[in-house]
Amino acid sequence: MTAILQRPITTWALLLVATALSYLAWVDPALLAPQIAGSIVIVIAMAKAWLIGMRFMELETAVLPLRLAYSAWVLVVGGVLLTMFALG
Repeated sequence: MTAILQRPITTWALLLVATALSYLAWVDPALLAPQIAGSIVIVIAMAKAWLIGMRFMELETAVLPLRLAYSAWVLVVGGVLLTMFALG
């Protein structure tokens, strides 16, 4: 099971599903309020950025400080974007 999750095609499929979910959250205004939909899109985008960095940039095999720095960067940027979106 772990080998299947480590394949690039599985990562690509997850990214495709995440893209579809963010599109669906944003395209139907009757489904969600704009603030909630926008927040969902930002969270999904940051999750995708983390996944791309870990899998395709091979940070999952990098030294621990680099993985932690990248994960912290994703969290900080995501938090800043969510704050700016909420205030703005």
